Amino acid sequence: MENRSFFRHALLYGLGSVLMQASGVVLVPLYTRCLSITEVGALEVLGRCAEMAGTLLLIGGLRQGLMTFYQQSKSDAEREQVFRSTMALLILISVLGGGLIMALAGPVCNFFQSDGRPMISPALMRLAVLGVLLEPLAMMPLALLQARVESALFVIITFSQFVVRVALCVLFVVVLQWGVAGVFTATAVTCGAYGIGLSLRELLRKGAWPDREHLVGLMRFALPFLPGALGFFILQNGDRFFLWRWRGEAAVGVYGLGYKVALTVATFSVAPLYMVWATRMYKAAEAPDAPQVFGRTFTRIMSAFMLVGLAACLFQDEAVRILGGAKPEYASAAVIIAPVVLAGFFQSAAALMDAGFYVRRRTGLKLYITLASTVVILVLYVVLIPTYGAMGAALATVGGFAFLAVITWNMTQRIFPVEYEWGRLVDLMGLAAGLWLVSRFLPATGWAIAAKGGLWLAWPLL
Repeated sequence: MENRSFFRHALLYGLGSVLMQASGVVLVPLYTRCLSITEVGALEVLGRCAEMAGTLLLIGGLRQGLMTFYQQSKSDAEREQVFRSTMALLILISVLGGGLIMALAGPVCNFFQSDGRPMISPALMRLAVLGVLLEPLAMMPLALLQARVESALFVIITFSQFVVRVALCVLFVVVLQWGVAGVFTATAVTCGAYGIGLSLRELLRKGAWPDREHLVGLMRFALPFLPGALGFFILQNGDRFFLWRWRGEAAVGVYGLGYKVALTVATFSVAPLYMVWATRMYKAAEAPDAPQVFGRTFTRIMSAFMLVGLAACLFQDEAVRILGGAKPEYASAAVIIAPVVLAGFFQSAAALMDAGFYVRRRTGLKLYITLASTVVILVLYVVLIPTYGAMGAALATVGGFAFLAVITWNMTQRIFPVEYEWGRLVDLMGLAAGLWLVSRFLPATGWAIAAKGGLWLAWPLL
């Protein structure tokens, strides 16, 4: 019965997670058809800059702090107090830090120059950052629904968000032809409307006001995420900036398309399962068989990643043709999908291993791991991207996340030992790699699609 409940919630969270991320994928054909390839590249870089702003504002650390403190609270009153403390910190940091970031938009845009002129306007940069400032207002209440395991309501809200954002994007980009500005306007309007509504819904409930103990505790929990998150930002997004510097915005647009296809793997596999596991791992950590439970869970979640990842790699050419439209310049995006999926495997593995830091409240140790991994990947960027372009960026990403996974395993085993099933995982990974290599010899004909489908089905059967 407990397994049924787990997978039922995972299915609902999977749908919600897909909807939260799907608009970015669903809208890709619109971008590739309505925007030039250089505008797509600019959109990619602006999105990454906005993500960096969110990192500087401790959004990720506060969200994880809300999940951890909420799950470990002893009463409903304390849980409500944790949420209000999180929102108070979030609003304060967003107002102060967001204002500073908006003021610095001009100097940041001067960094992206071509022939002495800025390639990104400060107004676009501020619009992109505004969406990031508004997004947590909806993100935190949704995290609260996740912590309460209210998966049905979570899906309803995320579905409506998905519909509204897509509709607004079509209106602003296709009908009004606002270009890149239309994309970020749609995001800001959606995040603002849902953020204000969801936050008020939770804050108007009866509950205790923030207290000093929770405010200080949340800040201590979240602060180690800042330097670590900056390092992780470089790990996951730094390749676009290096690629922009050495190959131009068109190369970033092509690389971004392939990267988006690879990112959908975690969205359809690890994300929904982890959303349920994140609410249960604290209780599981207290059981005497915790090392075995965590090891089995790791195997099952990573197996789901491999199943979806194999599909993305088998149909990499077809996916790019659908998303990129008839523009031949996007065809080269297909070759970077497989290595980025492999990098995603290592990234997901490291994220699951992070459970040891959370259940022991030792998030400070993540800093050293992320900084070391950042140094490694920066070296790989400098060595590989100038010579090999997009493929060099993909291979550097594989190397950086592989290093991250190895040292995360080494560190977490010291504070929270887990019995990982490495033999099973190596067999599954080897089988997936072999089936993908076979698919590379298939001709570009209609029947080859059916053959690839057969190879994909062969993986779970074998």
